[in-house]
Amino acid sequence: MRPPTAAAALLLALAPAALATEAVEARYVARVAGFRVMTIDVHAAIGPDTYRITARARSAGLATLATRFDHTATAEGAVTDAGIRPFRFRAEGKWQGETRRVDLALAETPPRIALDPPEVPEREPVPPTLAQGGVDTLTALLAVSRQVARLGARGCDLEVTVFDGRRLKKITLAPSGEGRVPGHPEVTAVRCHIEGRQLAGFWRDWDREEAERPQTGMVWIAAPFDGAPALPLRLEMGIDWLGTLVVTLTEAHPPALPAATQ
Repeated sequence: MRPPTAAAALLLALAPAALATEAVEARYVARVAGFRVMTIDVHAAIGPDTYRITARARSAGLATLATRFDHTATAEGAVTDAGIRPFRFRAEGKWQGETRRVDLALAETPPRIALDPPEVPEREPVPPTLAQGGVDTLTALLAVSRQVARLGARGCDLEVTVFDGRRLKKITLAPSGEGRVPGHPEVTAVRCHIEGRQLAGFWRDWDREEAERPQTGMVWIAAPFDGAPALPLRLEMGIDWLGTLVVTLTEAHPPALPAATQ
């Protein structure tokens, strides 16, 4: 089974910049065939000039019987009139007991890529020149959410190249109108059709035709409460023979203020 990288990527973004810094904490739960398989905790601080987004994804429920992971990623960059400009992406976590780290300096030309462990012979490496102009997974959906917040359904008309240090993908979104969010009929959200296609970073023993086959789905984007920035409320994504991965927002609120010191 191919890992649902495009799906994960589309969940880890938060919303538009404002005149003052917006900070949001959110939790998502991922399910396959109704069974819980992953939780994602997100913290985003988006100001008029800079942004910082951190997301922690952990295996849960039945998924822990087959694989265990605990992965934290952080993206930092600039907010400009021309759009989002990523500076750095870092990720660290455990996969099946093995520590993995990624450090990308995306503002450099070509991007500086540091991987621990380095790429193994079984995987085709992504040349830095090929990753030039790509953005990390968190920044990609920050850009999408900002555009949807500004333009509504028309904001879904977007194509972005996403690089996570080991894989390069093209994510294409297209407008699909507005509608009720499944499971939350009281909420109306912008719907974006998604197609994710891997471009580089393939396992050498994969069937190439199968590996290049696009994954498709739908994401619903809206503000979860009055005064909140827009963010993904629900994602449905096909993931090979397992069927459909469904990721839903279960909690969203401003960060708790630190306790006052005496």
